[in-house]
Amino acid sequence: MLKHKLSDIASVSVSSVDKKRSGEEKDVHLCNYTDVYRNWAITSQIKSSFLSATATDAEISKFSLKKGQVVITKDSETSGDIGISAYVAEEFENTLLGYHCALITPKTEICNGAYLNAFLNSSTAREYFKNNASGSGQRFSLSTRALQETPIYLPTLKIQKIVGNFFSAIDRKISLNNEINRNLPLSV
Repeated sequence: MLKHKLSDIASVSVSSVDKKRSGEEKDVHLCNYTDVYRNWAITSQIKSSFLSATATDAEISKFSLKKGQVVITKDSETSGDIGISAYVAEEFENTLLGYHCALITPKTEICNGAYLNAFLNSSTAREYFKNNASGSGQRFSLSTRALQETPIYLPTLKIQKIVGNFFSAIDRKISLNNEINRNLPLSV
């Protein structure tokens, strides 16, 4: 298993898209911090929680969600709430990543997004994020440099796909069970 820096295997872009609306900008859906923080994967099942916002053409080009990407929280009130990632599991139309998050686009010839998400949720990555958070008191943050230098251990692409598919299947089962539980009748 080879050790890489995140910037060697993916591009990292820190989102600047806010939830404010402007008449000169285009209407978009906004996947925000809580959508990333609360979900293992970004899927159409959670699209109803996306905010309505507006964005410039440049923001749309740079921060549109695409299947295979990974999104990650980069700012929060506590150091334990940064570095939480989610896998973009489906294609989305007109949907951008909001501020306080970063968009990670894996180089697909060497890195599988589902595996990368699983690795970023590991204790190794979580410890790195905690140790590299800057700030105190009111706000903690991961700098772009800290994100880019995140150490990532990569097995072969074949193994990455197996691991990524395994965790994605577990997430789908958990989501299905949660949906079934939400639809159960309340007992009297």
